[in-house]
Amino acid sequence: MNAHTENSVFNRWMPYGRLTAFRGDEKGAALAGAWLLGISGNERCARFAEERGMPIVKAETESLNVAGGFLVPNPLMRVIIAQRELRGAFRACAGIAPMTSDTGTMPRRTGGLTAVFAAEAATLSESQNSWDNVALTAKKLALLARSSSELDEDALIDWGEWFAVEMSYAFASKEDDCGFNGDGSGTYGGIRGITQILIDGNHNAGKVSAASGHDTFAEIDNADLANLIGKLPAFALPGARWFCSQMGFATVLCRLAGTAGGIIMQNVGGRLVPTFLGFPVQITQVLPQVTTSLTNQVMLLFGDLSMAAMLGERRGVVVHRSTGRYLDQDQIAWRGTERVDIVCHDLGDNTTAGPIVGLVGTA
Repeated sequence: MNAHTENSVFNRWMPYGRLTAFRGDEKGAALAGAWLLGISGNERCARFAEERGMPIVKAETESLNVAGGFLVPNPLMRVIIAQRELRGAFRACAGIAPMTSDTGTMPRRTGGLTAVFAAEAATLSESQNSWDNVALTAKKLALLARSSSELDEDALIDWGEWFAVEMSYAFASKEDDCGFNGDGSGTYGGIRGITQILIDGNHNAGKVSAASGHDTFAEIDNADLANLIGKLPAFALPGARWFCSQMGFATVLCRLAGTAGGIIMQNVGGRLVPTFLGFPVQITQVLPQVTTSLTNQVMLLFGDLSMAAMLGERRGVVVHRSTGRYLDQDQIAWRGTERVDIVCHDLGDNTTAGPIVGLVGTA
């Protein structure tokens, strides 16, 4: 296909609005849309996608996989991953561990070498690094969405954009909820999150109580935040950041910064990132976003998440399409799955804080 013919194909499906997932890359969005229509049975779109490096490949069938599903190709997965890291604070900041089987372990350093003074010609005492393992077990995370049949017919570029944004947002939101709020129940795939672990009575060193009577965002002051920073171990400070909801960001950090000239915005990777007291602010809407009392609850977090938690990934996204589920509404069902696990492995204990600490409201 020559350049003129290829451009004419892309121009048939111009987007209706500004692209966010593909950021102005209409051809990338069109290829994603062509791949999606290809797995829907559109042979012309399937050939179009395959000729440009996005072949349609069936997923293997196994107990945790999707029978009859299709592996999302790497070019589209890169966009989904980028969107998840943009929207998902946990995936963006936690340690990422590729998994080569359903279960696995990742080494964790628990102690280092010791230096001692020695006399001339004296025999030196040997010291050793100490290690243990973080256990990971892949869990299937699934979503179900629907689209109009007209989208199949009219908007190839918008199709690819919609799919990448919606799928990445759904997975990122669930990963955040599990990583921060998981209580170990089936709702969270058995995952225990940071805010629950810090208040379980076994990690009190990382649970920093606000001043008496400070149990709403409007009552938190600079002394509370200074105490939180002071609790963080020095080794975690270089990679530390704030984690809070938009409500916490506005009513705590923006309010306090406003009295001192405002929050400084820094350019990080082409994006303006808010900072407070020199540390980046990572907003995640799964953390508290209310104006009411948060007594004995973690209101916001501070620290290096990559040192405290690990996100294991066994398999990327697999997609399945069905025209039968919503037949009476003339809509198409889309099912996506991925296989991941999250382990918050280092949050300290009752005497020593871990690399991320939390501010807890006090009545």
